[in-house]
Amino acid sequence: MQPIVILGTGLAGYTVAREFRKLDTTTPLILVTRDDGNFYSKPVLSNALAQKKSPAQIALNSAADMTRQLTATIHAN
Repeated sequence: MQPIVILGTGLAGYTVAREFRKLDTTTPLILVTRDDGNFYSKPVLSNALAQKKSPAQIALNSAADMTRQLTATIHAN
């Protein structure tokens, strides 16, 4: 079975992955990203910048968490 590959782990990439998993729980799923693969909410970014928070401080889920949640492989960095 050929895997589904999603480029990017931003809100759009993770949303596509979640919706795909609702329809298909067995096809291999691979996400590829230039960043660390952590999931965060974009609306939090402006507040985080103003409060001088680091990316790690605003992450809602780590890439490892998302790997487990989606039964996927995430190639980060």
